Amino acid sequence: MSVEERPPAFVCNVQLNVEPCERPKLPPGCPPPIDSRSTESENQNSEECCVELENVTVKFRLSDSDIVAQVYPNCMTLGDVKQDIARKFEVEPKFLVLLQNGNVLCDSLPINSTALDEFGIHEFHLELHSNANAQGDSQTSLPKLDLDVYYDKHRLADFITVHISGEDTQDGEPKNVVVEIENAAIVKPFLCGYRDKVSGKEYLDAFTQTGPYFDKIKYRKYKTRDTQTWEPKEKILNTAHEQSVQCYLDGINIMYVSAANDFTIVPGKYQTYAQKERAERKLEKILLIQRNWRRWILWKYIRMRAAEYRRLVQSREQEDERYEKCVEQRVERHRVVKQFPRSKDDFDLLFAEVARWKKAELKRITANYEGPARIAEVNILLDKEIQLLNGVERQRNLVYKSMEDFRNDQLLKELGKPIEWIGYKDSKIHLDLLSTQRVRFLTEIYKDMRKPRKKEDRLEFIRQVMTVLTEETCYPNFPELFDLFEREKNLLLYAKSCDVEILRKRQSILFFDLIKFQKKPEKRTPSRMCIVCKKVKTFAEFAIRTRQSHVDTCKHCYYLKLTATENTVYQSILRCIHRDERKRKCATSFAFVMQPDDVRHIIDKIWHGHSALSKSENLSELRLPRWNKSDDWAPWNCICLTERETRDHYKIDDIEKVYDPKFILHVGNLHMLARSLFHTLAAVAIEFQETGQWWKVGMNKQRSSQLDAV
Repeated sequence: MSVEERPPAFVCNVQLNVEPCERPKLPPGCPPPIDSRSTESENQNSEECCVELENVTVKFRLSDSDIVAQVYPNCMTLGDVKQDIARKFEVEPKFLVLLQNGNVLCDSLPINSTALDEFGIHEFHLELHSNANAQGDSQTSLPKLDLDVYYDKHRLADFITVHISGEDTQDGEPKNVVVEIENAAIVKPFLCGYRDKVSGKEYLDAFTQTGPYFDKIKYRKYKTRDTQTWEPKEKILNTAHEQSVQCYLDGINIMYVSAANDFTIVPGKYQTYAQKERAERKLEKILLIQRNWRRWILWKYIRMRAAEYRRLVQSREQEDERYEKCVEQRVERHRVVKQFPRSKDDFDLLFAEVARWKKAELKRITANYEGPARIAEVNILLDKEIQLLNGVERQRNLVYKSMEDFRNDQLLKELGKPIEWIGYKDSKIHLDLLSTQRVRFLTEIYKDMRKPRKKEDRLEFIRQVMTVLTEETCYPNFPELFDLFEREKNLLLYAKSCDVEILRKRQSILFFDLIKFQKKPEKRTPSRMCIVCKKVKTFAEFAIRTRQSHVDTCKHCYYLKLTATENTVYQSILRCIHRDERKRKCATSFAFVMQPDDVRHIIDKIWHGHSALSKSENLSELRLPRWNKSDDWAPWNCICLTERETRDHYKIDDIEKVYDPKFILHVGNLHMLARSLFHTLAAVAIEFQETGQWWKVGMNKQRSSQLDAV
């Protein structure tokens, strides 16, 4: 059996009933095991075998500058030490070699048999075996004594031996104490920072705290000088209240000093025993009646409270069921939207998903790669992102083209709708003008133009359309449209085979413009030029926000500057605010001036995208309820909470009795920030009220009137 295959060293120290010839052979240089049954060994080393069991510090020198320390019992063998240190360095024990003074130490040798310094520290040189690299070539990786594995992965503590002189001990004898150095390092959080646009350097705010909060520390039984040197002190105080005392005068008399709260007992009227018994029975009967009455009152109160508790539990369960059902419906709706997007908000949701995926991938690359490998991974990520964005944009264009006919039909339907308003005694009045009748008549012809027909039916239909067009000579493109129908008619009459699809597409476009054309001159709508795209657009095409001082950027250019966000989430939060304000009969609240972009700014910039209480970052569950229920909603009178927390928050009557003062101060600081950001909101709200636009808030479609069209 080789040295590496020999059984553990502690087997040699156990007295086994094995013949000497059958015992395992020790390698050269190893001392023979001590046999306690041998009288010879007892006579020679009786004093040397009595070793006191204690912990000693063992230093392992890897190089001139790398040293690690551990604590082991002094009776532990070097083989066990090698197994322990190999486990911490994640190498095989057979690859490790311990040396002292240039000599290789045997695995069966105990620690107390090795040399130690003046402080009782055993120091060894720790090296790898010479054939470790040869055996490691065939494997996946070479064995290595890596301090990063020792400290960073296992986070092991170091040990030192402190020498205490005899002057500082009670018995007057010097001592060596093993002290563990605890690794109390913490991961410092990211507070905030900024990036220099010129140089590109990032400046982070420093974290000056040296440890976690005191309430998070798990206190142990530490022995510190502060607790050992505390000395009690005595102090004489007066009594807490006045007391009467008795003073000794002589052997018979005693002087009594009365206090202010003393009272004198005066004997009352004489009462016989029968009268006393009768009075006591009367009192017992009164107490019995009162006890039973109180018991019935208590039983009734308990039943009422139990019924109230069951009612609250049932309502809470129903509320939780409704909430879970709403969450399931929301998840199902998002799943369908991601698979079959149709509107702009649906595609914004897809772009937001791509942005979240990119952020997660960048975090993974930053944590796992460095240098050129990171650059390569980032380039691969960029290619994947481009492919995803191109796919989403391609799908968006296809949906836009497929929905073009639907949008045109909806526009024609709105143009041909009669004007409606609410008249006397809430009666609905319809006003059908000649212009709306003309639109409906031409819309029917426009729908017939797109239907497939036979050659003879198509020719008859063209003659009817040309007859109708003779009444629309005021249309600017009338000659071109009339000529297109004439050309199609000639091709169908005189050509045997022809392709008229291009002509029909052009006819549909011009006929659609004819329907939208109004004979009366249109009023010039106010417009201005966008400072980004340099295009002149109407005011309706510009992005309106309550935080802006002037209108300068159109909606298209403004949303290009923003990152991809889930606009539907912020729109739903704004709708919840409107619904709550309508229930509270606050039609003039600031909430009806806010835009979805303002809600996004409040949640992301002021409340940092999470709940103020639970720190939940799920945007679909966040809400912006009132902070103070008695005041109208405003950016400086709201708090970011989840839907469950919002319901509980509205049940609070006094905020100062429920919330912590530090939390109230934190919310107040954020309200001051919101007031500074939305300082122009008050002026906008005043204009909103004075112009009468608030009257339409909360009205349904039946009561809304198109007064401008009358």
